[in-house]
This record gives sequence, structure tokens and C-alpha cells, in this order.
Amino acid sequence: MTMKRVDPGVEVGAMPVPEMTNLPNDLAAALKFAVPSDEDMAAVAALRAGSDPWKSRGETLEDSLKALTALRPFVHVARLQNQVVGYVTVERDGPVPGAAYMRNIVVRPELRHRGLGRLVLNHALDVARDMFRKTIALRVDPANAPAVSFYRTQGFTTVATVVSKKSGKLRLLMSREL
Repeated sequence: MTMKRVDPGVEVGAMPVPEMTNLPNDLAAALKFAVPSDEDMAAVAALRAGSDPWKSRGETLEDSLKALTALRPFVHVARLQNQVVGYVTVERDGPVPGAAYMRNIVVRPELRHRGLGRLVLNHALDVARDMFRKTIALRVDPANAPAVSFYRTQGFTTVATVVSKKSGKLRLLMSREL
């Protein structure tokens, strides 16, 4: 009889939600960014797995953790009241030559429409500037109207329509000057 080793998997409890009534008036001053700790990576994986497009693709928590572990050097965690409320990944190189690449940006769903996405994006722009880049690029599903609209209001323009290697679906390649 052969024995199969079974990984215990990733255990993540429910992520605590910052008190909505106790949110600071100045979110920009209260939001802190850091490189992720091991505990943060589990929270970030849970955030990713529970957000679209990964949620609608059926990505599991383990899948998210594996993908984010590969991206860990590029992950920046956003904390509010000592809780992970979002993250962004910014790589030095991507599909647009000479441009930084923002692969993921996620804010907790219950905290959206409060300016946190803009603050996380602004952090990504600062990271790209620190990499001595003059442009930042991203890919987005054209069917994700809220995301496309958000990026356009933040100065991004569509530079191409590309086919995703993973899904075979069309994606907008957007960029903006820093």
C-alpha cells in the first residue's frame, strides 16, 4: 500500500472587517503600506480568492496563495486599523516595454467606493516612479465596466486589445504616464 501525503492546506479564518463607523475621516493618513508578512499573505490570498475576476473563475484559496507567493516580491499590502484592506502588485517590467506593470489591485468589497482604490493605485504609481519608470500599464477584462471606468478616471487610456494567454479572452491593455 502506498501512502499519499496530504497537505493540510491553507487555513484562513474570516478576515475581520474594520469598524465602518470608526473609519478615520482622513483615510489617506490612516492607510499604511508594507511588504507582506507570512500572515498577510494568507489574508491577501483570501482577499484575492473572494474578488472578481478570480472568484468567478473558481480560483481556490490555495490557488490564490500559490499565485501570490510567486508575486510576493511585488506585493504591497494596504492596512487600515492594522487590518489588511487591500493590496497591489507592481512589477518593474510587463507587456509594455519600459513600463511598470500593475498585475493586481484589490480592495475589500465592503470598503469600496470610499476612495481606498484611488489611494492604493496612487501607491502603485509611487512604486513605479521609485523603479524609475515613466509609464505604468495593466490589463483588464473589458466586461469589467467598473474597473475600466475607474482606470479611465485615473488617467489610463487603452493602448491595445490583447488575448489572455491563460483564458484566451480579450483584455484591454491600458497605460498612463507617471
